[in-house]
Amino acid sequence: MKERAQDAWHVKPSSQNRLTCGDIMRVLIVTPSYFPIIGGSEALARTLSNGLNDSGINADIMTYNMDKKWNVAWREETKEDGAIHVYRASGLKVSSGHISPFFPLIRVNAFPNPSFLKKFKDYDIIHFLGEADLGFPIFSYFVSKPKLMQSVGLFRNGGIYKYYMHERRFLGTVFKNFFPKLADVYLAYSDEEMELLSDLGVAKSKILALPLGLDVETFRPSPERKVDNLVIFVGRIQPIKGLHILIEALSYMETPVQLDVIGPVWDEEYGAKIKIMSQRINRNRVHAVRFLGPMQQKDLVSWYQKASVLVSPYLYETYSSVTLEALACGTPVLSTGSHLSPRGDDGIVLTSKESGELAEVLERLLRDKRMRVRCGQQGRKFVEQYHSWQSITQRLIAVYYDLLKLKNTPERED
Repeated sequence: MKERAQDAWHVKPSSQNRLTCGDIMRVLIVTPSYFPIIGGSEALARTLSNGLNDSGINADIMTYNMDKKWNVAWREETKEDGAIHVYRASGLKVSSGHISPFFPLIRVNAFPNPSFLKKFKDYDIIHFLGEADLGFPIFSYFVSKPKLMQSVGLFRNGGIYKYYMHERRFLGTVFKNFFPKLADVYLAYSDEEMELLSDLGVAKSKILALPLGLDVETFRPSPERKVDNLVIFVGRIQPIKGLHILIEALSYMETPVQLDVIGPVWDEEYGAKIKIMSQRINRNRVHAVRFLGPMQQKDLVSWYQKASVLVSPYLYETYSSVTLEALACGTPVLSTGSHLSPRGDDGIVLTSKESGELAEVLERLLRDKRMRVRCGQQGRKFVEQYHSWQSITQRLIAVYYDLLKLKNTPERED
């Protein structure tokens, strides 16, 4: 990274960015939402911060002060989450609706109180988590600290990529003009995400690949806990997660299934539809659908361990932290997305988004225990080899140090 980055970027040194021998690097993870809101990016922010703190880096979190998504309070507060300081910044939501009128244009749902910038001076690296809402990155544009933006999920067929590249190309021109300027480094999970970032205007020299990581000691198999025909869905209850496809698939299946749905309702209208579909399934008394609500990561472990299969029937997502967590626990994943490994030896079984075909593949998995065990073992081995948080953390720390050196490199005279 060093040689390529230094050739591509022209930055002036800043004394406030320098670390001397014996100093402890301080990193601020900046994410739009955090607990008590539960989701993949919130869990990732905690995992990142804990992993960095365990590795000797002082890592804290900044987020909006809200107890419900986009219900932003106009007051600041600081809370402790173990060793992590969580700075909950005040902000202003300009619309009473779920989506701000500024969101389609510049991906901003709320305006942060400028006082949040005072915290930046205490940190060496500003690590933005996610590109779905850009309020914090945009309003800290003129801060000269080294900045890094980590993609939380770029998808070719949805999200910001589909919106700016296909649905609203005229807005894409504006977006591609400012988005690449919000950070010095952009992290992507895969080669495909790197390509999508490049399409969105980010120079290839600023994009690095860093896989998702997780604690393989916490998420680990427990074969004796397995429950036959227990299928779980973990995620937000909203249309893009495709829960309706899974529930509809049950009506095609002969093997009795216990489906446990874990996650918060994010779309009330969709949630009501899902409840009606589930009641219809339950009345037939062949299958049973239960809603267990949102759970913290530590509580999810036992459910991953017990499940026969995790089903991820996403409409356009490829994979998520949920996929890795299940695989780490030795549980095969039935996914409408894609493999993590080009060889397909990652414990993931693919299916189409058509409910009848999903039912057929799920039925086959539930009837073939040897296949489930083999896929679970493959998944565990794959996660240990490529997604162990210990190795990912060291790679991330190396990126931080390279970024600090880069920002301290004088601008070259051409």
